[in-house]
Amino acid sequence: MSSYPDTIRYLFALQRVGIKLGLDNIRTLLEAVGNPHTRWPAIHLAGTNGKGSTAAMLEAILRQGGYRVGLYTSPHLVDFTERIRVDRQPVSREVVIEFVDKLRPVIDAIQPSFFEVTTALAFRYFADCRVDIAIIETGMGGRLDSTNVLTPLATAITPIGMDHQEYLGDSLPVIAAEKAGIIKPEVPCLTNNHDAEVLEVLREHCRRQGARFVSLGETPHPPELLSADLEGSRFNLQYETERLEGLFLNLPGVHQLNNALLAVGVIRELRQTLPLPEGAIAAGLQDVQWRGRLHRISRDPDIIIDVSHNPAGVAETMAFLGRFYRREQIRTIIFLQSDKDFRKIGELISKYAHAAWVVDLPAGKPLPPEKLQNAIEAAGGTASILPSFNAAWEVIAQSPEKDALWLIIGSHYLAGEAYRQLSDAVVSGPFS
Repeated sequence: MSSYPDTIRYLFALQRVGIKLGLDNIRTLLEAVGNPHTRWPAIHLAGTNGKGSTAAMLEAILRQGGYRVGLYTSPHLVDFTERIRVDRQPVSREVVIEFVDKLRPVIDAIQPSFFEVTTALAFRYFADCRVDIAIIETGMGGRLDSTNVLTPLATAITPIGMDHQEYLGDSLPVIAAEKAGIIKPEVPCLTNNHDAEVLEVLREHCRRQGARFVSLGETPHPPELLSADLEGSRFNLQYETERLEGLFLNLPGVHQLNNALLAVGVIRELRQTLPLPEGAIAAGLQDVQWRGRLHRISRDPDIIIDVSHNPAGVAETMAFLGRFYRREQIRTIIFLQSDKDFRKIGELISKYAHAAWVVDLPAGKPLPPEKLQNAIEAAGGTASILPSFNAAWEVIAQSPEKDALWLIIGSHYLAGEAYRQLSDAVVSGPFS
């Protein structure tokens, strides 16, 4: 049997084949392991922002209802096994090793992508664990995403923005059409998008598929915020004629309320198939655990980790933090991948933050730090380059400003590096 480090190296070496858009490889892989995706029901999510948070809310609510829930998300923060969970427990390293060892002849023969193999592993694991329901997040697009072999109970499409344009297209309607590829015949599709062009595309795809379309972004009863702080939000929520009052969502950020509306909408849409006891929705929203989303991991000084990495996500994060901190208090530690809109993100950092430190991190396909530094400075901000996250940690530790907020933002890679270096006394538990 291979070792875990060798197995992970083998898997990540598959990234050299790049992103493969299409379903042939995943179908071959799944057939080799008994077509496990036909043995459990699913809820399938696509979108640009909010997929992971919405998936985590669905998982928490369904677990409160007594269901055994599989959760497949990407990317991971610290360890590969985080991507595949059953009842919040990551897949074991032994299962990963055994699966990859068994499938190596097929992998070597067809040269699938990293994500295709990971998807096959997740689907087989959920079947082996006999989950009652699986929450499946697309990797990037929708139509040709390897998760799109599913025929789910429902599909959910979170807000769509400009991201991964080189693969998905350079306009919102074109990107929306790719995401809409997860819509299946006679399977209800719910969305919390507000953009008129996006909604037109989604509505038309549903019409063609004979799928019920529920546009929560156009509801006459948007979530009613009662209070919000860095611990979470208290709010009222109405879905169709049902009103839920005094809910508490322990993911901070006002933008998360629209994700909660989508999650609750999916749950209520499936009430006949997935009945829940009284109070499961409220208990689930209060119990959501999802690291890297405005996650405050320290006080004195305040340190928050957030994985926002496109202009829409960064704007939401910065605007929310602006409710509680003055610009003079906010310092950002940031790292971006090369495919991100660094100019717009640089403008946002300059607008909301007193200073920025760009980390030169050798991870993924990094943006040269000088490009982001120049973008921040061109917008009137202050930026420096640091050679590592260790150096960033030293900057935080040596800072005399005790009322400062240190925001670590821009990438799952950066967030993962931060979590890896924090002690268990600061961050505990798989989702905390």
